[in-house]
Amino acid sequence: MNTLIRRLKTLMTAAGGGVSVEAVLVFPILVWSATAMYTFYDVYRAQNATYRANYTISDMLSRETNAIDANYVNGLYKVFRFMTLASPDSWIRVTVLHCVSACDDKPNRNLDLDWSFGVNGARPLNDSDFVHYDLHVPLVAQGNRLILMETSMHYDPPFSKALAGFSERELVSHVVTRPRFAPLLVWDHSYDTGSGGNHSDNSEDHASYDDDPDLPPDS
Repeated sequence: MNTLIRRLKTLMTAAGGGVSVEAVLVFPILVWSATAMYTFYDVYRAQNATYRANYTISDMLSRETNAIDANYVNGLYKVFRFMTLASPDSWIRVTVLHCVSACDDKPNRNLDLDWSFGVNGARPLNDSDFVHYDLHVPLVAQGNRLILMETSMHYDPPFSKALAGFSERELVSHVVTRPRFAPLLVWDHSYDTGSGGNHSDNSEDHASYDDDPDLPPDS
């Protein structure tokens, strides 16, 4: 009995022992670092995939010499989704534009719409929208056409914002190319809404175009 009491007193007064204080402090930091690094890698992978897909379909458009229609652009949308594994709420938009005046002065230049078409709910652009595209549309010679391809896909990070500090968002890309083998990428008006055009995929057209574009003066 005396031995048991003595051992209990020794246990109560003992100050020795092993506690992994460092592990308790460092383990949450290690978990956060691992999840954050994987999330940052994954979002850059997804953004890179959107740009690769955008460059691919933009290059296809730049090589066209025939008029295109909704079926063609819907096909590009399917290519984009296949390359990026994007969700069904992603979209693409094709816009053909040219510069009318002050083409070497970005803040004051006058960009004019030839036509614009959006897929999966994307609104076609109009002339008033170009004031917001100075960063995306480079300088172009007067009268030359540019093809602006925009894509958007929803990105949901693999870990919650509480762990990685990165919330879900839309990954939008803008790529501008020039027609390679023709002066203009033409939109087929026969497939506009209400014109009787038929689409193999039963899609609806939401296109805007300028029948009388503001062409630069003859030199």
